[in-house]
Amino acid sequence: MDRHSGLARVAAYLERLLDGLMAIALVVMLCSMVYQVFGRYVLDHAPSWSEELARYLMVWLTMLGSAAVLRSGGHISVTTLVDALGPAALAVVLAMRDAAMVAASGVLAWWGILFAQMNSVQESAAMEIPMSIPYAALPVGAGLIVLMVLLARLAGGPVPAGAGVNI
Repeated sequence: MDRHSGLARVAAYLERLLDGLMAIALVVMLCSMVYQVFGRYVLDHAPSWSEELARYLMVWLTMLGSAAVLRSGGHISVTTLVDALGPAALAVVLAMRDAAMVAASGVLAWWGILFAQMNSVQESAAMEIPMSIPYAALPVGAGLIVLMVLLARLAGGPVPAGAGVNI
């Protein structure tokens, strides 16, 4: 097995793992909101924790999902410029895009860690969990974005058509 196929396998495994985690989070969020509605309209007492849980899971889903769709090109983009470029210029633009994405995600991860640490002494209002748990979605998601960009580039796969959309 060569290095490229090994890295592609790692990236595919990571995508499947993220997909599974997001599916679980989505089911838990759905159940939480159904219970919220049931409690409010049937039991006449809405649980305080269910809305908070759904909100925090939405943040985690957003950050994990951002990393999960990178290799497959699931992010929305405008490809007018990259579609008009030749192969050499396209490679330069995509390298610049990847560098900018890694830099921005690195900054988000760094400040996300500091923000989560700063808020670790605070507890959430309803569930009374440390606020570092919901805030940890920022550095974890940003770190996963960096990892997925690096795996996509190091795996050496071809850049598909609509290169502005795909990593």
